[in-house]
Amino acid sequence: MLIKIKSNDIEKSEKDNGITLVALVITVIIIIILATVTLNFTFGEDGIITKANQAKYMAELSTFQEELGLYKANKQISEEGFSAESITAGEGNLSYVTDDGIVTEGTIYDVITSLRGSSFAGKMEIIKGELLINSQDMEEIRVAQSMGIQVNPYIIVDGELKSDGANLALMDSSGTLTIPDGVTAIGEGAFADLSGLKTIIIPGTVKEIRQNAFRNNADLENVILQEGVEVIGYRAFQECGNLKNVELPESLIEIGAGAFFRCSSINNIIIPSKIEIINAYTFYYCTSLTNIELPDGLQTIGGWSFQNCTSLEEIYIPGSVNSINSTAFMNCTSLNNIEVASGNQHYKYDEASGMLITTDGTNIVFISAAILRSTNTLNIPQGVTSFTTDISEYRNITTIIIPTSLERIGTAEIFPLTISNVEVAEGNNYFTEENECLYNKDKTNLIMCFTKDSTVKLADTLTTVNDFSFKQAPNIGQVNFPDAVTTIGAQVFTPGLTSLENINIGPNVTYIHPLFKWNNYYGEVTIDANNPNYTIEDNEIYNKDKTELIAVLYEINGQYIVKEGVTKIGDNALHYRTNMTSIVLPDGLKEIGSSFQNSGLTTIYIPNSVDTIESNAFLNAANLTQIQIDKEPGSIAGSPWGAIRGDRIVEWLR
Repeated sequence: MLIKIKSNDIEKSEKDNGITLVALVITVIIIIILATVTLNFTFGEDGIITKANQAKYMAELSTFQEELGLYKANKQISEEGFSAESITAGEGNLSYVTDDGIVTEGTIYDVITSLRGSSFAGKMEIIKGELLINSQDMEEIRVAQSMGIQVNPYIIVDGELKSDGANLALMDSSGTLTIPDGVTAIGEGAFADLSGLKTIIIPGTVKEIRQNAFRNNADLENVILQEGVEVIGYRAFQECGNLKNVELPESLIEIGAGAFFRCSSINNIIIPSKIEIINAYTFYYCTSLTNIELPDGLQTIGGWSFQNCTSLEEIYIPGSVNSINSTAFMNCTSLNNIEVASGNQHYKYDEASGMLITTDGTNIVFISAAILRSTNTLNIPQGVTSFTTDISEYRNITTIIIPTSLERIGTAEIFPLTISNVEVAEGNNYFTEENECLYNKDKTNLIMCFTKDSTVKLADTLTTVNDFSFKQAPNIGQVNFPDAVTTIGAQVFTPGLTSLENINIGPNVTYIHPLFKWNNYYGEVTIDANNPNYTIEDNEIYNKDKTELIAVLYEINGQYIVKEGVTKIGDNALHYRTNMTSIVLPDGLKEIGSSFQNSGLTTIYIPNSVDTIESNAFLNAANLTQIQIDKEPGSIAGSPWGAIRGDRIVEWLR
């Protein structure tokens, strides 16, 4: 059968199909629009689910605020003198201040019970009595901020509470500083020199208190270190002169050198059982310290660790101690009772002689003040092979008698200024005396010049002038070093030598310590023109081509200008220049050594040419409040280079 299709039917069919395709496309677009609207309505910023989450967040946060308010109200009633502003709480700590002292028990869940099990658990903190949020969720943050709850504003990077101006606000109006929960380290110099700081509470989450962290806080009275703290850094509490109460937790494994340097109000310290070393200067000048308990397991008592602890009357040395530096108890003038554990194989105390000595009798560690004050002669016992005990404070002593057994002696620093006679026993193979100078046997090393004349004839064989060697020569006016001299040590000419007129340094000297005339600005120094290593110009010592500043031999008051052409300021070049408040560094300077230790600098500008700064360049520069560097952040390693106040005073200008 033949079927016929008219042409107009075909046209109609094609037209209908076209309409159908257009309709389909339109329908799909409408569906997509409706879906988008539905998704936005459901999940968008104003969507049903988002609004539901927001409502949930608001309800939870509102409950937290109410519970915190109720907690404060209850404490105001139940605990006299309760300070709402002092509340600090996190997952691992809760503390606040009352008239009875500081309460440090509990966690944030004792304040806000509904927080436990909430989606906000671990994200909320109370600092200075205010609820703060720690979150990366922008929705949570927006809702919290709409309710007056702010994001934690304190600068914490990888667990370290940084030295930054923002962090100083952690101290409340009562002078209490509570370290927030979650901090694992307190940054270098973070809270140094913080006026009004009276109490510090450090939770066990903090593992390390870094260098200078709380240094120079003159108002500080109490430090609470909770169990968990492991390390107290170098000079962390130095010069906290009003600090009376500090309890060291059993978790502590290290106390850095000088940690409690000049904390002159501390009277009692119990060293935790895990401490094996009392580092140098740890309790230096703790003049009120009357009781110190050293643990079994302690092995080393470092140099000057208890120097000038003038109230310390007795001490017990555990059996585990195998090393005591001879300066450890220097000038402990009340220390007359030392008990050494019966099991100690290294030390013994002889009550009759007042000496703490090694069991083999070869080394004297300490001599009691009662013995030293009773004589004008230090008669070093036969059998002693090394004497390095500092007796410099006992100016009644004028004579030293060296036995045949003595092989080693300390520098002249350990002896009083009053020494006028040194007797070396016949048969001693290590020392000799000539022209009121003590030398080693072959007279190549000058140990001590004790003449009271204005001049001295030094041995022609002399090659090394040891540290402090003219300390006991108060009237010395002229010193001509023999041509054989190659080395001149530190503080050869101490500040008390006011009669100096001329010091002549010969052609063969290869090393001059920058502090060979430490704080001594008297007389004229000349260096032989043929010396290939050093030159002196305008009373400043340089290397031969004048690219390195080595020492300035005159008083600096106010500003000091470093000469053009200098590319390096050497170690100790401007050490202890307490009256130098500012410095001008030349373009072209490349290297700064440990140059400004103990200086009086208040500010310093470092030019772009500098590419190296030694790690302790500004160590103990107590007045330094600004370091400006014309470079990109972090482009010179080691910031803040020992500066007491840490990175908060470092400003990168590019």
